[in-house]
Amino acid sequence: MAKAVDIGTSFIVGAQIKDGKEIFTAERDAFFSMEREDFAEEMLDDAGAKYLIRGNQIFVVGEDALKYCMITGKQEAYRRPMSQGVLNPGEEEAIPLIELLVEGIIGKPAFKGEVVAATIPAAPLDTNIDVTFHKIVLERFLKNLGYDVRILNEALAIIYAENPVVTEENGTTAPFSGVGISFGAGMTNLVVAWRAKKLFEISVARGGDWIDQSVSKVRNVPVGKVTHEKERNLDLGNVDPRNALQLGLEIYYEELIRHVLKEFNEHFKSTQTTFTNPMEVVIAGGTSSVPGFIEKFKAVLEDEGSPIPIGSVRMGKDPLRTVAKGALVAAVSMEKKKQKAEGAAPKAEAPKPAAKPAPAAKPSEGPASVEANV
Repeated sequence: MAKAVDIGTSFIVGAQIKDGKEIFTAERDAFFSMEREDFAEEMLDDAGAKYLIRGNQIFVVGEDALKYCMITGKQEAYRRPMSQGVLNPGEEEAIPLIELLVEGIIGKPAFKGEVVAATIPAAPLDTNIDVTFHKIVLERFLKNLGYDVRILNEALAIIYAENPVVTEENGTTAPFSGVGISFGAGMTNLVVAWRAKKLFEISVARGGDWIDQSVSKVRNVPVGKVTHEKERNLDLGNVDPRNALQLGLEIYYEELIRHVLKEFNEHFKSTQTTFTNPMEVVIAGGTSSVPGFIEKFKAVLEDEGSPIPIGSVRMGKDPLRTVAKGALVAAVSMEKKKQKAEGAAPKAEAPKPAAKPAPAAKPSEGPASVEANV
């Protein structure tokens, strides 16, 4: 048995295998603050809401936080413990709240030392955000729960989940080789991998939140209205030029993609790595899930070019769960290796890697591969 958790700015997604099936659990990464009044706790308990008490404040977390925000109209009381891919430095209660959410999703280990794979972003190139504090806080918390913690880059998890393959000149194939890009709410992460090994990684501190905030500023409308338009009506391949919000969203989506590719082109030059065979690009993350994203990405890629030969570009089968799925692939592989080294029977079994890209598993199926060389 093993578990995985993708700790994102907007959502936290947990993954594990039960009865041979992949099980995903997701929770909104947000909280709503309210005064601690008479009967408030009893009502929250009756509603099954998750909350934390600090002094005279009650912090409702997860999906219930959004519900309270919508019911009360108090936008200022709706906040996030994460910002730009890491723990929010402006939120004093960020650490206990994120711990409450994570434990609620993956629970305590089934046995002491159970492996959990947790994803983090790479240090961004375009800001001075430090991911070290974020990484160590989460790692210590998971260890205190009793887990054997393994940390991996969220874009590398896409490689593990989708298994892109490179065909070499002699006809042999290299599994788990390609470019993974995770377009999240707080950051965008990119990794180049060869046979499951990370060769190059970057991140930029731009994602879905940056798009929403940018459009909000230039159109002078609340961010929530922009987000609603993006999630409900946006199709990047069919933008209504008379709709100012859609036009703004399309412009900033293009700018996000262009920024990521420019940073990739620039910083890959500093490596000594050379590729001659085309590599597949696999994309995931909630920001990339709007209709028309892949077509927009391909158009910008053709315009900006790439420092390595690119073959096909495709979306992960389930963009919101791809990172968690890949982390689970890694966790199960690590658990098996650990059990083998300790001379015990593996607690988790899964098929060997496919020689070609394996289809993404449905929520009720097991992972495509757990034998990635991680």
